[in-house]
Formats: sequence, structure tokens, C-alpha cells
Amino acid sequence: MTVPLSNAIIRLYYQVGNIYKGEELLAEVQGSLSEEEREMNSGFKCIAHGEYNEAYQHFARVVNLNPTNAVASINGAVCLLYLGRLSDSIVQFEGASKISLHPMLLFNLVSLYELKTIANTTKKYHLLDSITSKADWEAFPFECLRL
Repeated sequence: MTVPLSNAIIRLYYQVGNIYKGEELLAEVQGSLSEEEREMNSGFKCIAHGEYNEAYQHFARVVNLNPTNAVASINGAVCLLYLGRLSDSIVQFEGASKISLHPMLLFNLVSLYELKTIANTTKKYHLLDSITSKADWEAFPFECLRL
């Protein structure tokens, strides 16, 4: 089994709550993983255990190792939200939006704007303005911005 496939299966086990099977497979491939992959897997394991502060620390280390890792940045932002740190989560999502324009990321960011302030429409338009130079307009799913 390849390392990327092993990582995907490990994360899937964690997501469905089968932590034991995830750890079992992780032990088999641990020596073949990069530091970034080990930290990502540790972050997902912590999420599965409900340890959001520890998970955030793992994802932050991944972002330090690879600032273009949008998945780590997004998961770190979600951890911050679970920790009740709404403003910090928004900042993290905004940073991730500079790396990736994934519709789910933008949907989550817009939702947090709505939680944070009644001036959310202005923030949404600023977000739209910031992505205009990056997006393929014909294929961009504008509904994720909930304008």
C-alpha cells in the first residue's frame, strides 16, 4: 500500500471513530511518513479524541513546515472555532483563503462572518473582491459566498 493511500485510510478511520484501526495502520507506516504527514495524522487523531487544542498545535506545526498546506490551515481554523476562538478562527480561514479557493472553505468563512458581525455583507463583498483575480469566473461556485 502506498503512503498517500495509507494516510487517507488512517484519516478515514479517525473520522469514523475507529481510532484503534487508525493507530494500527499508522504503526505499520510510521517510518515511511514525513514529519508533515506525521503531524497531520496526529492532528486528525486528536480531533477524533476531541482534543482540539492539541489538534490545533499539530496543524500549526504543519503550516510552519509547509505554509501552502491549506488542509492543515483549514483544520486548524476549525479547531480554533471548537475552542471558542471565533475571531482567531476567522483570521485563520482568511489566511487559508489566500492559499485555496475551495468552496467549503469560503462557505465556512462566510458563515463565521455571519456569526461575528451584522456587517457581514460588507465582509462578504471584500472577500469576493479579494478572490476576483484568482478564480475562473465561469466555473466558480458563487453560491458558496451566500451573498
